[in-house]
Amino acid sequence: MSLISAVIIEDKTPVAKSLETLLNMRSDIQVVGIAANVNEGAKLISDKNPNLVFSDIQLSSTETGFDLIERFPNANFKLIFVTAFNDYAIKAFKYNAIDYLLKPVDPDELEEAIGRAVLQLSNNDSQVQLSSLLNMMNNTKSAPKKILFKTIDQVRAVDIQEIVRFESDNNYTSVHLVGDKKLVVSKPIKDYSEILEDRNFFRPHQSHLINLNCFELYLEFSYEKQDGGYIKLKDGTSIPVSKRKKNLLFELLENL
Repeated sequence: MSLISAVIIEDKTPVAKSLETLLNMRSDIQVVGIAANVNEGAKLISDKNPNLVFSDIQLSSTETGFDLIERFPNANFKLIFVTAFNDYAIKAFKYNAIDYLLKPVDPDELEEAIGRAVLQLSNNDSQVQLSSLLNMMNNTKSAPKKILFKTIDQVRAVDIQEIVRFESDNNYTSVHLVGDKKLVVSKPIKDYSEILEDRNFFRPHQSHLINLNCFELYLEFSYEKQDGGYIKLKDGTSIPVSKRKKNLLFELLENL
């Protein structure tokens, strides 16, 4: 793809212009329009058919970026939300593999988000991501049963209880599933720790996150008293436990 078209939906002109300036610094991106509200944004997207859409969450006192994407049930663009707040929305983005940027936009984080989007432009998974996101936003009282993982070549929906563990691998995270299956995603392990900590996932070490609900089925626990110790999985994998996490781990295991 030679030239990537982008639109910006933002009700604050200085913010929109600042983002436009950052995007124009790239020779492969062309900003084809800016809109300030849902109606203008929907018309702009329909008219320009952009590859990328950058949208604020709170577009006015009554409109949000979610109102905008509801207009496009068959979306074929990559969406990147830009926000200054709304913790629940950010949690929803992480569950559904939607990229987001916090204001003020950091140029390096913008580059990373664009890079991920460009890799995915040839895939027809935008509709799945946005549909899953809207479903979660409209059902705030029930915890999601699935999480979307964006790999290089697909977006895959996985039942949370099918996840055995996560392992950090430099700038990537390996997701280990039941049945010795594995996915590799370009998201830090801390993102998954933040959204799954209330679902009986525990981070015994900075590089590992484990599903304690799988303990009886998939884990064979032995705690070695050297350094912080470790957890042994049935497949022989050893998961280290840091010294500062060992007492909390024991408490959690006692309550399983």
